Amino acid sequence: MPHVTIAECVDEHASRQPDHLALVSPDGCTRTYAELSHTARALARSLTRLGAAPGDRIAALVDDGIEYVELYIAAARLGAVVVPINTRLTPAEASVLVADCTPRILVWSANHSNITSGLPVTDAVSVVIGAIPDDAPIGTVRFDTLVREGGTLPQVTVAVDADDAFIIGYTSGTTGRPKGAVMTHRSVAAIAESNNRAYRLPERSVCALTGSMSFVATVPAHVLTHLRFGGMVVILGKWSVPQLIDIIERYRVTFTYIPSPLIDQFAGEAASSPTRIASLRSVLHSASKAGPDKLRTLYGVLGDTLIEGLGMTENSGGLVTATRPGDFEPTGPAADPFASVGRSVEGTELKVVDENGAELPRDGSAIGEIIVRSSSLMRGYWNMPEATAAALVDGWYHTGDLGSIDAAGFVYVSDRRTDLIVSGGMNVYPSEVESTVAGHPAVAECAVVGAPHPRWGQSVVAVVALHDGAALTLAELQDHCRRTLASYKKPTRLEIVESLPRTTSLKVRRNVVRDLVLSG
Repeated sequence: MPHVTIAECVDEHASRQPDHLALVSPDGCTRTYAELSHTARALARSLTRLGAAPGDRIAALVDDGIEYVELYIAAARLGAVVVPINTRLTPAEASVLVADCTPRILVWSANHSNITSGLPVTDAVSVVIGAIPDDAPIGTVRFDTLVREGGTLPQVTVAVDADDAFIIGYTSGTTGRPKGAVMTHRSVAAIAESNNRAYRLPERSVCALTGSMSFVATVPAHVLTHLRFGGMVVILGKWSVPQLIDIIERYRVTFTYIPSPLIDQFAGEAASSPTRIASLRSVLHSASKAGPDKLRTLYGVLGDTLIEGLGMTENSGGLVTATRPGDFEPTGPAADPFASVGRSVEGTELKVVDENGAELPRDGSAIGEIIVRSSSLMRGYWNMPEATAAALVDGWYHTGDLGSIDAAGFVYVSDRRTDLIVSGGMNVYPSEVESTVAGHPAVAECAVVGAPHPRWGQSVVAVVALHDGAALTLAELQDHCRRTLASYKKPTRLEIVESLPRTTSLKVRRNVVRDLVLSG
């Protein structure tokens, strides 16, 4: 790899193409590569003055914008570790992550003081993007002040190793306990190289960034991939399909991502104005399942511009499988291309194994656990050696996903971590929701499963047994859940049963619960 960090890549592009646009913000502000390199250097100096040292964590509860990217580049320059905190989390949920990573600095957008005010960060320096709110912690400093003052501070020179931590992205297993996947400079660089090929990006590709930057995968998978290769990223923030098509036409966008809930609308509007999206070279769909019929509709509009893939936080947010041109053709090599997530990307190995670790035949029907080997894999889970040892075995990451591989190498995912619910691209862990639901005084026991949803892919369903004489409505349960859970995690359906089905060892039989929900 020519450079260890993304900061070095930005510096090189600043030297070679200083006036080329690197970033466009939702409000239309821009940064050239020369400007991005300059502001990131200044910010790194100020963060060092605030006490940030190599290996220190910088927690970021930040809205989409240029400042978020500047923070990543500055952290890479000084050897610090960025910890993105999803802006949709409740204060209780965010507190768990912050307490685990113990940040030296907390960077936050001014409109999120309702969350930051309750975080356990008494020893962290508070940095706000925007005007300092009245309820901000004492000593809070402004982000733009750091950038301005950093321009006059002495140069910071830090030796950063490729295997040093760069990002901690929190995910969870079915236990619901947050796990911080540690991505290194090497793994993030590797996923940029891999995604560049899997996304089929042209030289100086232009990305219309539709994913929230506080989602763990968005920045390494999309933003840093484009910056590493001298492309441009147009940050949309909150967007609609008409706005996206306007951006594609205005900036001659070559790459974007379409989430499952908006497939039908995007396909419809794109089909009615094909010349406005003519610049697109690749459109990715991933994260949450979309029915084969939806993908056929999207393919009917986009043709081989469409890419379907499977990605994961533990692979530095990038793809491990992707479709290629011709894969969706009726005469293509896949047994069922619209039910597949494609073939392994270059530099990544996949196989399906049984419970004893033996590889299963590639016949498209033998179902086992999907395991992955790649240079893009995380270093491990933050401060969780046992979880790391269980997930990374002899260089292979055990995903917990069940699926099969056909003779042509196409991967078919049967169950997303079996119990995991993916709603609108967001992961919902049943045990986390169950813990909240069980706290309602009317609930004796509960199980949470996912049910198919035409817009969101899956929705959250609570199956509940009540205490004798108790009553409960869906509205009451949702109101209870809103106190501690993000909105997308709350149940959208309530099923009341006399008791939950259990095994002889008293474990809930989730497959039976799921069948009950699916049968209505």
